[in-house]
Amino acid sequence: MRKYIRKHLKDEKRILKLMYRKGIFELLKININSVSWEYLLRGRKGRRGKGRSKYGIRQYIPELHTFWTDYWGEGDSCSVIENFKNHLHWEGCGEVDEVGFPTSKYPTKEYLFKYLKSLPTIKNDSKFNIVLRRGEE
Repeated sequence: MRKYIRKHLKDEKRILKLMYRKGIFELLKININSVSWEYLLRGRKGRRGKGRSKYGIRQYIPELHTFWTDYWGEGDSCSVIENFKNHLHWEGCGEVDEVGFPTSKYPTKEYLFKYLKSLPTIKNDSKFNIVLRRGEE
């Protein structure tokens, strides 16, 4: 596993653990039993040679996704952290420009760490550690 993937996974697990302890999963109405790890393909385009694929380097980055179905049975999945970032960006905005977009910047990982540490702790149990353990694949 490459170094940037290990760092991404470590930051992802740290944010998820803070979100669980601070009660963000209940705020976003995310069921812990409906989350699973998904691996997204990140690669850069290389030269197209004879018999080569269009991606020169293929790396899979793990993210925790939640899955839900609507009334008609159609399903969709979304990253838990991206869902929380969108919630902070759109619901927490105070000032809006004339078009209707928030004037604040989109939250980064460093901002999420600082924001989640400032919130009071609601849960102190270790039930979420089962979700953080990924299956050896």
